[in-house]
Amino acid sequence: MKVKGEAQARCGECGAVVYIPGDSLSLEPAWVDERQMGAELGYEATTAIECAHCGKELEVTYEASEYPIGVVDYAETTISGGELIKGFSENEIYYGNDIYSFDAETKLYLLEEKKIITNLESGTDLLIKAIAQDPELIRSIDPRRYEELIALIFSRKGFIVELTKQTRDGGRDIIAVRSDLGIPSKYIIECKRYSATNLISVDLVRNLYGVQMQEGANKSILATTSYFTPDAKKFASAKNTTEWAMALKDYDDIISWVKGSRT
Repeated sequence: MKVKGEAQARCGECGAVVYIPGDSLSLEPAWVDERQMGAELGYEATTAIECAHCGKELEVTYEASEYPIGVVDYAETTISGGELIKGFSENEIYYGNDIYSFDAETKLYLLEEKKIITNLESGTDLLIKAIAQDPELIRSIDPRRYEELIALIFSRKGFIVELTKQTRDGGRDIIAVRSDLGIPSKYIIECKRYSATNLISVDLVRNLYGVQMQEGANKSILATTSYFTPDAKKFASAKNTTEWAMALKDYDDIISWVKGSRT
């Protein structure tokens, strides 16, 4: 989710007008709340802008929420280190294209471009075999390698797979789509390559559910090399909201996936 347009602030040091471009902000899911007409999704973004006149740094925070999904019902711009003159308006929010541009070590199908980029298969297959023999290895690989590993596992199960940009922070790492009996299903997958003691909190699970509601996905999956807190499990199993829409997969599940995907 991106912000269009431009906000303006007055520098608290010299009084000069500072212009804040919307593309300097990238909104990320911050919270989700169930209401009568479905989920209300909250977003926030923070960035620092330097005054061109005196060099003082101003901190810009933008918050917005959607309720119902697709309708912005709240938006606010706040400034630290200066005075807000004009904020971003709620009708200047739009959804950006976050599709990852694959490099030479990737073999995954790009939905948008309808083409396959080569060479992930052989390298990741060796990694799968190594992890099957030594499961603890999965906790020491690079986080991006872990995302590619999960993506390849879904690809081998018949999904068309798409990775998002490596620079993203939160939301979802993988989009997986397939069609059974001519009925398409869209999964969004967030990957967390954590140590065994770094448990997944309910906040991360709530954020993923918010992204799922935003994108209209059939299912969301949080795939981690760690485990989940009791509150996280409780949220994901709540009836009337996420019981059928969300799956939490921990270290034991991922190792089972890896062993089951060996060629």
